[in-house]
Amino acid sequence: MKFDIYIHHDHHLMEKVREIMATLDEVLALVAAETTQLDSVIALIDGLKKQLDDVLAGALPPALQAKVDEIFAAATTNAAKVVDALDTSVPPTP
Repeated sequence: MKFDIYIHHDHHLMEKVREIMATLDEVLALVAAETTQLDSVIALIDGLKKQLDDVLAGALPPALQAKVDEIFAAATTNAAKVVDALDTSVPPTP
């Protein structure tokens, strides 16, 4: 008994294989980019958590404490200006 095997090279099939491989490479690149972005988001969240933990533990760095103090001082000054403006422009209630 004799078997003959013929291999037919289909150019259309090979083109489809190349397209699939290119698509897979594109998907792999997108997944790698997403991974980098996710790692950046995770680092940001970890940094924010650390800062929040420090604040809640009372370990606010001096430079940050100075900014917080400046914000509250400005808010107090602005509130006083509003009160003064209302006192001078609103007639007393009879």
